[in-house]
Amino acid sequence: MLSMKKSLALAAAAVALVAGSLAGAAPASAANSLNMTGPQSGTPGQTVTYQVSGAGSPLSVGSLILIDQNNTQWANVSVGVGASTVPMSFQVPSSGSPLQLTAYNYDVNYVLMGQTNTITLSFDRNVPTSTQISAPNNARVGTATKITVNVQSQNGSSYSPTGNVIFRDASGNVVSTNGLSPNGAGQSYAYWWWTPPSPGTYVFIANYQGDGIAQASTSQQDVVFASTSGSNISLSEPGTMTVGVPVLLTATLIPRSIQGSVGFTFNGAPISASVPIVNGVATFTWTPTVAGTATMGANFTTNGGQSGSTTDKVTIVAGPAQQDNIALTQPGFGVWAPNATYQLGVGSVVPFTAATSSGAPVTLAVTGPCTVSGLTLTVNASGQCNLKATSPGGGTYSGVTFGYTVNTGPGTQVPIVNPPNSGHITKGRSYKIAPAGPDTNAGQLISWRVTAGRSVCKISYPSDGTVYFKAVKSGSCTLTGTAPGVGSTWAPLTIQRSYRT
Repeated sequence: MLSMKKSLALAAAAVALVAGSLAGAAPASAANSLNMTGPQSGTPGQTVTYQVSGAGSPLSVGSLILIDQNNTQWANVSVGVGASTVPMSFQVPSSGSPLQLTAYNYDVNYVLMGQTNTITLSFDRNVPTSTQISAPNNARVGTATKITVNVQSQNGSSYSPTGNVIFRDASGNVVSTNGLSPNGAGQSYAYWWWTPPSPGTYVFIANYQGDGIAQASTSQQDVVFASTSGSNISLSEPGTMTVGVPVLLTATLIPRSIQGSVGFTFNGAPISASVPIVNGVATFTWTPTVAGTATMGANFTTNGGQSGSTTDKVTIVAGPAQQDNIALTQPGFGVWAPNATYQLGVGSVVPFTAATSSGAPVTLAVTGPCTVSGLTLTVNASGQCNLKATSPGGGTYSGVTFGYTVNTGPGTQVPIVNPPNSGHITKGRSYKIAPAGPDTNAGQLISWRVTAGRSVCKISYPSDGTVYFKAVKSGSCTLTGTAPGVGSTWAPLTIQRSYRT
């Protein structure tokens, strides 16, 4: 008896002999024909299956071998006892001519017992694909973020697409080009490491270029929200705070269209009520009460029920804090001193500039016959105004309020049309000294008289309401104009000019 090892060796040699014969030429036709059914077209990489059956009787026990017109073997399966139908499968190649496939049935002694009809398998080299881009919803500014693209063959093809994928931004600009790597099951992938440069909303799209077999395809847009926290919400505040000094906490939401509210926390405990989100921002002013290392937090809830949170570590130092300083500057005059008294006329408009040691903004408030708009002071009537400039402080500076006293005397009236300055005038020339209407900035009329040299200078009053004067002969004259005051708001006006011809 032959040993098991020797039997296996002989069987292997026989199989090799048969395979070699098939590689040289197709076998001759067998007496009993077999029937084969299966697809007549396929896409590269697709698994196709053919069914081989006997002509009313089981197949011969042994093997079935599927070859093409070039004697290339595509499948080799064993046939068991009583098998009436046997499947034969293989993957469609990506190159070459259409395959004319025939299956041959050999018995256990490798004697040809039958063959099938021939089926021609054509190749469809236009494999449709789908491209999908995948990125995290949120990314942290300055941190590399992986964006992946998968290109999948469609219509049952297991062909793995090759070639390049182009990443583009929302404007269509190319931001990266990457080659595909196979991932099995008709899929290939590529990825790109992207670092967000600043907070904002970023949109990406991927274009697969195709490779001559797999068709090109384009992904849907994918949106990434970048923030300093890597979440939809980021928190900003001074890194170092001082006990007793108010600080501004600012929560920024991405996208800015988010509607909802934000709650602020200190070491996990609430310190604010719900603060509405306005244009993607919610703010809250808070005063630390305890020194040490702490965790500031902000959490949001949208009107649609979504939520998120972020935290920052801060250092709070003990007071007393240094008092802030305010430099309130009047253009053309200089810095006003706290608790000092200043004189301004009615109608004065002073556009102050302000600076603080802490860098905090300054707000103005006033009582009395004055008003403020931003940093601009307007004197509306005579009396006394009490002006206050306030800084909330910040950092190591505490808030402060400086006070100033403004005495407002009657305003100075000025003529709307000024007569010529004293000196030489031209004899016979008429000079306009009043318009048709109020003559001063207080709305008063000026009464004009020639108080000296009445024979030299004359005043005329045309019907349109204007006033003129002229020298009618050589000599000297004096022109005087007066207007009454207006209560305690405007002082009386007196103008006098001396002329010669």
